[in-house]
Amino acid sequence: MQKKAKVLVLGTFHMFEHEGLNSEKRQTEIKELVAKLAIFKPTKIAVEMVSEENVELNEKFIHYKSGSNNLEMNEIDQVGFRLGLKLGHEQIYAIDWMGEYDMHYGEVESWGRENQPELLNEIYKELHVPELTESKSIVDYYKELNDPVLINMFHKIYVNIARIGDFNNYVGMNWLSWWYKRNLILFSNLTRLIESQKERILFIVGSSHSSIVTKFLEESEVCEVVQPLSVLS
Repeated sequence: MQKKAKVLVLGTFHMFEHEGLNSEKRQTEIKELVAKLAIFKPTKIAVEMVSEENVELNEKFIHYKSGSNNLEMNEIDQVGFRLGLKLGHEQIYAIDWMGEYDMHYGEVESWGRENQPELLNEIYKELHVPELTESKSIVDYYKELNDPVLINMFHKIYVNIARIGDFNNYVGMNWLSWWYKRNLILFSNLTRLIESQKERILFIVGSSHSSIVTKFLEESEVCEVVQPLSVLS
């Protein structure tokens, strides 16, 4: 018997931002992704939606399970709902939090561009976000989004945003404190889903969250973190 609950954080892209995912080819590829995730046999599926909308989310999920094919073009419906139906789950779990922030990220970037352009360039010089091209399958794109090198790059950028500003003018922290709070809440809500050592939880979340949430899980030692590439390969 496994000694600790298992948690798999799956970094995703936001499907509503992409065209053509309703095509027969892409729909088949999404179903292939779902089939791979089903091998993990998650006991619960958590998604990046604020917890206040959990009732609304599950009313929609129940409607889908009853035979409605009305899936919206987002990763919660396309991946989470399909997987939940395939595994016979009674509900999906909304665990996100948004809350209030002192400064919008765009304001931090604008301030940095005006006052510390060299530092801003240094922070973003390694930034490379893979794109979903016509020749790339959905599964292969998910493999890229969950590559440890990319995930660590995102985390490195976020940590370095704390350097934007000056003594007693912590501009980057005005936004970053909200970002860390949000991810700590994601982590804490994830752990609330663990009810036994047999739990196997899948969390579908934007890939920029992957590293920080995974680090919190690993450092807490409350569960065993499963690497997404072990399931996607």
